[in-house]
Amino acid sequence: MPTSAPADLLRPLPVPMRPWSHVALDFVTGLPPSSGNTAVLTIVDRFSKAAHFIALPQLPSALETARLLTQHVFRLHGIPRDIVSDRGPQFTSRVWREFCAELGDQVSLSSGFHPQTNGQTERANEVLEAMLRCVISSNQSTWSEQLAWVEYAYNSSTSAATGVSPFEASLGYQPPLLSISEGELAVPSVQLHMWRCWRA
Repeated sequence: MPTSAPADLLRPLPVPMRPWSHVALDFVTGLPPSSGNTAVLTIVDRFSKAAHFIALPQLPSALETARLLTQHVFRLHGIPRDIVSDRGPQFTSRVWREFCAELGDQVSLSSGFHPQTNGQTERANEVLEAMLRCVISSNQSTWSEQLAWVEYAYNSSTSAATGVSPFEASLGYQPPLLSISEGELAVPSVQLHMWRCWRA
């Protein structure tokens, strides 16, 4: 006779029909201090696989997470219909549930038994960590300064799931990649800035 409750049926996540209607959130923590930041909030569009990486001084509260979502997703892409996250305290709090209910958003929480529901942000975090290791190999305290270029590179890369870059899937075109001029520029500060961007 079985001693455990019968397993429930898996409920697949809704399939997005347009960019930024279904997003997934997760955090990267334990990073070396960089301009006062030690963590990153990763926000992934489940349709295009595009991501935003936001440097944080520490893990935010539920209300601070709501504000970050407003600043970095709502103003650029509109209000999503579904938000996937893990069961961290930010996402299980009454504040977060009330915030999402007010927006009319569906909240999808991954569980320890089915962590694959938030697999897109887990994968984005793996890629982010690998890219940051390359960028900061010589100076670990500069990762937050390079985060915008890491995000640009991530969103410019072809996704195995879609066959196109996240930029192309969400915007309909591929922005140009940054190239560095071999010759001397007339303004040295511009050349130094471009060289730093290129190194990222």
